[in-house]
Amino acid sequence: MKTNREILDEFGQILIETTYDLNFKILKENLIKNLQKGKLEEKISAFSKEAIEGVLFDFMKLFEENDQFKLYFEMDGQRVNLVEISEMLKAEVLTSEGWIERFSKEQ
Repeated sequence: MKTNREILDEFGQILIETTYDLNFKILKENLIKNLQKGKLEEKISAFSKEAIEGVLFDFMKLFEENDQFKLYFEMDGQRVNLVEISEMLKAEVLTSEGWIERFSKEQ
């Protein structure tokens, strides 16, 4: 069995490489490109929304694609695996009936 530190480091490495790095690079490149074209002000809201949606999508995908990490809801001694109760957990964020559309106050 791995140590707690090794487990946390493995999760952290996968999280940063698949979620943070990818979405940071996309946002940075889009902002730089549009800053050079003088279009930054009109694009910043769209880029920010896209970047944050990407982070949430990739974060949920991490749990779908890595069986060693679990995401549970637990109450009154019962535990439910969120990946198992969703057809595609990562899409729960983005669809027209998804979490952002239903719960966000920043649309």
